[in-house]
Amino acid sequence: MTAKSSKQAPNQAAAGTEDFVSASQEALQNFVKVGAESYEKAFENARDKAEEVVRGYDDLALTSKENVDALVAAGTAYGKGLEAMSGEFMGFAKQMLEENVKVTKAVLGAKSLHEAMDLQASYTRQSLDSLMSQGTRVGELATKVAQETAEPINTRVTTVVQKWSNIAA
Repeated sequence: MTAKSSKQAPNQAAAGTEDFVSASQEALQNFVKVGAESYEKAFENARDKAEEVVRGYDDLALTSKENVDALVAAGTAYGKGLEAMSGEFMGFAKQMLEENVKVTKAVLGAKSLHEAMDLQASYTRQSLDSLMSQGTRVGELATKVAQETAEPINTRVTTVVQKWSNIAA
């Protein structure tokens, strides 16, 4: 019985060693597999985040360009409006100067003081009426210029607010 048990002992030890080596190899393979899967998931998440950052940058660049375009459009509208208002002022000044020269000649050619006073009073009324009318036209023009200047900026603000509201929601 001793010979048989002494033969079985090396076989049992070899079998135990094989089982241990097999279990160790399986554990190592599982460890490597789990590590590789974790690395792949982490790399995929990092790639997704990087792509998200790039998309965010592209959106920011596009939004900035559209904002600058709106400011340029507002500046253009403002410049054209000021040009129109300047033209209106210059036209009015020319008209008033021509009227002034005409009335001055008429007053100097008046045959009596009464006629000169009537001409001057008439000119004063006409000048005040023209001034009030011109003030109304300039006020309307200034309102139009303000609206046209603000329109591109208002449009951009509305668009950006809607975009950010959609992102936040």
